[in-house]
Amino acid sequence: MNNAIRNILEKPVIIFCLLCLTFLIPAVQAATTGKISGVVTDAVSGEPLIGLNVIVDGIGMGAASDINGYYLILNVRPGTYTLRLSMIGYQTKQVENVSVISDHTTTINIELNQVSLEASEVVTVTATRPTIQFDRTSTESSVSATQIAQMPVESVQDILNLQAGVVEGHFRGGRSQEVVYQIDGIPINDAYSGDATLFVENDVIQELKVISGTFNAEYGQAQSGIVDIITKTGASHLTGSLSMSLGDYVTSHNNIFWNIDDRNPTDYTNINLYLSGPLGQRLNFLMNYRTQTDDGYLYGRNVFLPVDTLAYGDNSYHAMGYNNSHSLFAKLSLRLTDHDRLALSSTFQVVGQNRDFGIYDHLFRYNPLGQGESKENAAITLFSWNHLLSSESFFNIRASYSMKDHSQYTFEDSLDERYSTDGRLRQTGSYSFYTGGTDMVWITRSSLTALIRGDYTKQISRAQQIQMGVQLKTHQLKLHDIKLKKNAETNFQVTVPTVNTADNQQYLREPIEGAAYIQTKWESSSLIMNLGIRYDYFDAKGLIIEDLSRPRTSSTKASSTTQQISPRIGISYPITNTGVMHVSYGHFFQIPEFQYLYANPNFTVNPEEGLASVLNYPFGNANLKSQKTVAYEIGLQQELSPALALDVTAYSKDIRNLLGSELNTIATGEEHSGIQYGRYVNRDYGHVKGLTFMLEMKAITGFSGSVDYTFQVARGNASDPKSVLIDSQSDPPAESEKQLVALNWDQTHTLNTQLTFQSLNGYVITVLGKVGSGMPYTPSVAESQAVIENSERKPYQMTFELYAKKSIQIGKLALDLTLKTYNLFDRLNESDVYGDSGRASYTRDLYNTGDAQGLNTKAEYFTRPDWYQSPRRVIFGISTNF
Repeated sequence: MNNAIRNILEKPVIIFCLLCLTFLIPAVQAATTGKISGVVTDAVSGEPLIGLNVIVDGIGMGAASDINGYYLILNVRPGTYTLRLSMIGYQTKQVENVSVISDHTTTINIELNQVSLEASEVVTVTATRPTIQFDRTSTESSVSATQIAQMPVESVQDILNLQAGVVEGHFRGGRSQEVVYQIDGIPINDAYSGDATLFVENDVIQELKVISGTFNAEYGQAQSGIVDIITKTGASHLTGSLSMSLGDYVTSHNNIFWNIDDRNPTDYTNINLYLSGPLGQRLNFLMNYRTQTDDGYLYGRNVFLPVDTLAYGDNSYHAMGYNNSHSLFAKLSLRLTDHDRLALSSTFQVVGQNRDFGIYDHLFRYNPLGQGESKENAAITLFSWNHLLSSESFFNIRASYSMKDHSQYTFEDSLDERYSTDGRLRQTGSYSFYTGGTDMVWITRSSLTALIRGDYTKQISRAQQIQMGVQLKTHQLKLHDIKLKKNAETNFQVTVPTVNTADNQQYLREPIEGAAYIQTKWESSSLIMNLGIRYDYFDAKGLIIEDLSRPRTSSTKASSTTQQISPRIGISYPITNTGVMHVSYGHFFQIPEFQYLYANPNFTVNPEEGLASVLNYPFGNANLKSQKTVAYEIGLQQELSPALALDVTAYSKDIRNLLGSELNTIATGEEHSGIQYGRYVNRDYGHVKGLTFMLEMKAITGFSGSVDYTFQVARGNASDPKSVLIDSQSDPPAESEKQLVALNWDQTHTLNTQLTFQSLNGYVITVLGKVGSGMPYTPSVAESQAVIENSERKPYQMTFELYAKKSIQIGKLALDLTLKTYNLFDRLNESDVYGDSGRASYTRDLYNTGDAQGLNTKAEYFTRPDWYQSPRRVIFGISTNF
């Protein structure tokens, strides 16, 4: 890592960014705080009140009104607050329920009446959260802690999939890795895979901000969306909660799901402990610990033992899709000064998670102990230094260090003698499950990322705010990917293949990233505009083959650096005092996941596997370019009544330089001449367009809810970066698509609904509904007919979830009893299908000639429980606050 840092200093662009950091002292968690502003006037004359004090209770922040009666309070974390307004000669007014949303302005205009100097009455009023957000220039949603607590969800991923335009982790038709995940404004994506390194638990979330449209210049390395998890801070008094829940699946579909009718409430267990409070006058803490065990709904039966010879097991059931985890979140918040207009604060937080899980492999259904297991350990340390320089400016310095270790193996020791011979799995007849043997894959990898970031915000005038920042990231990636050998050539001893061959790949890479941006926000009663530009720099620090036809003998050269400039603009235009239109446009770049830059680092092929070698051992490409999306949208927010709002948005995305693959042939005279190999390149492209309608109703006599509908068309030449390599496996090889076809996740129609009822006597009931049209699939047809990729549709999907809570009091003990029911009506939703029928439940191959050549029946072989979403699950919980 030290070498990587030294190399950074040799780059003039990076030095420029560091100088900006030094002299501008950038910062703030700009996307993680909001602001409160308004005008204070005399209730009788309407004249502005000058010098009136506005204080945010509980956090010591405030401002004084200027000669126009205008006040502004910057750098306020999301949440609900009480404002206190006071001035000699005027009544003191307290405004409760003031809601602050990150990156937005909450406007509170107040009128005060004159009183005598002896009067001490405090007038309390309640603010009403507006149904529309006038300063929103793109599509985004914010889910508060209160809303999350009343939803039947278990994780951040569950919440995201309920947002308009999000389909199974795909934001507006993009690939799932086109999203940046953040904790308190700090990116937490795993550099190797592009997924989030980890997610925090729901109990510590203050606000979940989801941007599914275009986004400002402060956000980079994302093409489709931003997810910012804004965490809670320590409370001013000691508080806590303890919750426990148990559950299992309750379904009649035991012909598909083995062992599903053996109901055991401990198949799913969850314990969560939450503590928060002060550690002195200026120091607060927050801690959350969660442990969860989940056997899942996919089981195998121990018919055969994972050994070399044919040996029978005890026929017991074993979970194959389990997911067990432990997580810890700890946060310290230190307020160094108490001055409301010159605040200085710092936060330090640590998030850790470890989990072990199984990835169901259908062929191991009679031999579940031979299936490998996966383990992950992840941790993120975050530090933030926040300084409110004046009532008009503030900065924040943020730093983080994240790590993620991933392993996949059957036995932890790669030389464990319990591994079977490597050909044992191939000793399986047609239409049969494995009758023994073990998975011979042994993989460990780690990702380390160090980040420092700064953002500086300045309110230049009442109408204009400017923000700028820089960011520097260094990475360290390690991989050890082995396919173990145990055969006659190894004297039937478990052996690790020779290093730097196709079956024993290792590497250490240390790429670096840099970025800088500047943006401005202009706010007036007639126009709100966000305008910005972003610069990104990347150095893969990899090696490139100069002659692709001679991968083993060709000379290599260092990979090139990449630099990108991306402009962003968003405009919001109020058309009435209850309606606003917005339009936004931007260029968005993203480096492909690093696993594709460094795959097969020694450029080796494995001719023993024939055609499969092309698919299993593609070459990485450290010269991959940034993938590019040009997106724009236009939308309307309209208040239909004080409690009902309509939101309509049309959007379009043009996607180029997407990650794809190509085939190359080894030249005559070279080792393995004539053999083809795959290599990752920028060749794929796509286009997405859509229209979203959303109705949201605030609470009326206890009822609140929302409904959103998305019509979307997502087209591209390939859904999988390996599509060219996959096509090469058929006989004869299929021709890769040259036209736009439906992408695998193209759901044309999506409908989400939510209805919540909250009574005064402690009842809360929420029902969520989700309906989606069928995803595309490629039909299998007669050889004489042409096959068009993804030309047919799977059945539609529909599911409902229920959350119910009852609060009770037993003496001094307050308890909450909860019930969560997922897939309430126990519908069989098919996520994958057979190409000859378009259904998961039927294939003509079941009745073709030939029987299963094993103990299982042919019907068991073609019954795919993993091709269905989860059946009905019921979870009971109890919790107490203290």
